[in-house]
Amino acid sequence: MEVPGKLELIVGPMRSNKTAELLRRIETRRQYAKQYVMLLKPSDDTKAAAGLVESRNRQGCVAMEAIEFLSADPWSVLPTLAETEKSIGKRVDCIAIDEGQFVRDLFLFTKRLLEHGYDVMVSGLELDFRGLPFGEMLELNWLVRTFSGNITELVAYCSCGAKALYPQRLIDGKPASYDSPVIMAGDNYEPRCAEHFVLPGKPH
Repeated sequence: MEVPGKLELIVGPMRSNKTAELLRRIETRRQYAKQYVMLLKPSDDTKAAAGLVESRNRQGCVAMEAIEFLSADPWSVLPTLAETEKSIGKRVDCIAIDEGQFVRDLFLFTKRLLEHGYDVMVSGLELDFRGLPFGEMLELNWLVRTFSGNITELVAYCSCGAKALYPQRLIDGKPASYDSPVIMAGDNYEPRCAEHFVLPGKPH
């Protein structure tokens, strides 16, 4: 009987070093455990060049090459996974996904990998700029409880010094309105506490 994999979930607001922590764990597995870790990047992640996962934290491991896939179709990675295992002559030990909030079918895709014995690491935002659940990141908590693993909650701080809970979207330096698209190019974010989080047009 195949032993299920374990899930490491890394969550937190903008600028809490989620990607830096993911890259650190990948490097640790590769360097010390001699594991083969496959890093995946959804196409909606545009903070770095295509095929590259990059952290804003300039300390430690800054960037790694990644397999980029359409955010709406993580299943397209499975043939690449099979080809990689054939090429290296063994199973891939761990599959890491950055910016998991962008991935459609993230819950089912991660569940399938765990059921087939792969360790999985996922980093991403739990809330979008409206303060609502972003993608399926919150649903992965069930997988941690069911398949074992751990959740690492990273912290960022508002400019006032308080703990930041929300990702504040800024367009031309001003808070984005509630009815703006969840995913859009050319926007910017900063972490904010509940007191300084602003959402123009919020219905209630």
